[in-house]
Amino acid sequence: MKRVIAVSDVHGDIDGLRETLALAGRNGKIDAVVFLGDGMREFDQVREELQQRGIACYAVAGNNDWSTHEPQETVFAIGGVRFYACHGHTRYVKYGLERLWFAAREREAQVVLYGHTHSADIEIEYGMFMINPGAVCDRRVKRSAYAEIRVEDNGAVLPQLIRW
Repeated sequence: MKRVIAVSDVHGDIDGLRETLALAGRNGKIDAVVFLGDGMREFDQVREELQQRGIACYAVAGNNDWSTHEPQETVFAIGGVRFYACHGHTRYVKYGLERLWFAAREREAQVVLYGHTHSADIEIEYGMFMINPGAVCDRRVKRSAYAEIRVEDNGAVLPQLIRW
């Protein structure tokens, strides 16, 4: 089993990002962390530490990450499951998930990770998981802390939102 942690929308709250990752670490071994944008400067402060612990890191730029060299989208596989990740602003996710779903389908993804809306959600659209972990910067109002995606050895995907 592989355990993937998705976080998004830090917006300067480095303490919130550190608390989120600490909470995730207390809940078991982390195999990968996916950062979904809007706080790349903060994610860069924890990335090296995560990698030194053997945790794979994937990151995409958000609409507020102006001075980063990170891509706006990425595709990767974990445990044989193909993931598509983007912040969501280029796919207009505040107006629906259709563009996002089609982009992921073109890339043959089984799981989509996105942020931007600050609204935690897990949906299944035509067999594809569409997961938004919510916003780290909203921790004070007790919204979702992060999304956890377990990829079982048989390829089963088990996502959940972890609340504060």
